[in-house]
Amino acid sequence: MKFLSIILLLYHAYTAHPSYISEEPKPMREIFDVNEYNIEDVVNEEVVVSKYVFDDEIIEVVQEDVIPELCYLTSDNFTVYNSFLLDRYCLEELESVSPQCRGFKCELAHYFLEHGAQIYMDFMNAASYKEAVEVVHRELSTAFEKLNMCTCGREFFKALFKCAPFYNGNALFALVGDNEDSIVAYGRAARHLDLKSASKFFDKLMAGVCAKSESGMCLNSIFNGFEELTELLETTLEEYDDYDDGDRKHRKSQEKRCDTLFGSIRTWTDNDDFEELDGEEDFEIFLNQTAAVSKAFYCEKGCKKTRGAMYPCCLRKMLEDEKMFDNVARVIESIYKLVPIMEWSSRFEWEGFYELDDHFTRNYPKERLATITAWKIPDRIRDASCKLSTVPNFARERL
Repeated sequence: MKFLSIILLLYHAYTAHPSYISEEPKPMREIFDVNEYNIEDVVNEEVVVSKYVFDDEIIEVVQEDVIPELCYLTSDNFTVYNSFLLDRYCLEELESVSPQCRGFKCELAHYFLEHGAQIYMDFMNAASYKEAVEVVHRELSTAFEKLNMCTCGREFFKALFKCAPFYNGNALFALVGDNEDSIVAYGRAARHLDLKSASKFFDKLMAGVCAKSESGMCLNSIFNGFEELTELLETTLEEYDDYDDGDRKHRKSQEKRCDTLFGSIRTWTDNDDFEELDGEEDFEIFLNQTAAVSKAFYCEKGCKKTRGAMYPCCLRKMLEDEKMFDNVARVIESIYKLVPIMEWSSRFEWEGFYELDDHFTRNYPKERLATITAWKIPDRIRDASCKLSTVPNFARERL
């Protein structure tokens, strides 16, 4: 979706007040299309203590099923009948983490039950975009600290990525309605996706947000910058009609302001060279266009000092790690190579010994398959991605 369209969509959500929403604006409910009936399906409000808790059905499931499985099930007492979320291989991987982190999955379940409903409602009841970001920031920071996410969380997700290609828990069968074809399709896709690279990327991401910064942890620095950005967004939405209705002289003066995003909007519309993301050329144009917007935002004369805080040094260091881009590239390439067998219409079936279904070979002859399996992300797209991540640093160096 184009940058201007996103601004207009957020503007609509910011100004609309349907009858089922209280007098105070709650933009998060608008964006996620959540009304009071949806809320009541998830949480109950305990008025006496002014606290939200999950619906009785959710509490029952978590207390009677989820917590016993995540807290007390081991590879020694595991059976196919007393497990739902975990299979034996994933359970063994989760048991192989360091001793101090073996209780992480249990603590995570308890934390979700105790705090999940309140977090959900604090987010949905946020009166502004900035307040919603502050809720996410506060709760993530608290969870990272209480659950030791920077150590045990990293080990937990490494174990999940390692067992994911071979996952065959009862939850998967329930999810696809015990459809054998879907189970086979999942296994084939999961074993050919580059989940090792995905795991490396996610671990680097976790290491990056856990790195020390001027705000204690990089996670805090990133969200502090994001909160400042939402202030600019809200000011832009509030004053957009005045900007849009003004003459060119008025709009040009507004675009030089440091407390709005009008300059970035103008840059996007001036470089609007594509209709949709369809093919390598469109992605390259999109990345270059986004880099131009980033340059207009961070390098605007007179705004560099105030906007530099929105790109903290720890984030810059994280995004300058080329190995992160390499891992993302390998994951994307592995997904691209799976498209022929995942398309329902392609009918990827074997008719006999080394004989593929005729319908599949008509859609994907050997030459086309060879091109697909040899595909790599073009250097120009990688360069455009790197250019986008280095624009804010370029602006800082020019201060």
